Amino acid sequence: MTLLEEVYAKLPHTGAMCLLEEVLKRDRDSIRCATASHRDPYNPLRRDGILSAVHGVEYGAQAAAAHGVLSDVLDGDAPLLLGAVRDLDMRVARLDRLPAPLQVTAWLEARAGVNAVYRFELSADELICVRGRITLMSVAGEAA
Repeated sequence: MTLLEEVYAKLPHTGAMCLLEEVLKRDRDSIRCATASHRDPYNPLRRDGILSAVHGVEYGAQAAAAHGVLSDVLDGDAPLLLGAVRDLDMRVARLDRLPAPLQVTAWLEARAGVNAVYRFELSADELICVRGRITLMSVAGEAA
């Protein structure tokens, strides 16, 4: 089992919704992943054949979740939800037109229990395509 297969086994994503293909680097505070799934014509996020840059948020969220699982930042059995997106900066309109593989980087900014705030960035051939901040929240915390 690969590192990302182990990660996705702990996340609700299955099949083609597992968007990341490789962990390039990780440390206590960040992770950098790579993928070419944005070019897949069967990418489940595509609508009418188009993968909009707004879907970069999901790529960033999956990188953050992978970091959380691998570093035990998001340790726990409760499922996590994407609770907020802030400071979203989309510098391209579409991801599916980018010929180079995507690099998806997430940096941990803050943590409160299993909830966490991450800054993320998608780039292709060193061109920044999408960046922003996301909050991952525990479903269990919402039910209380």
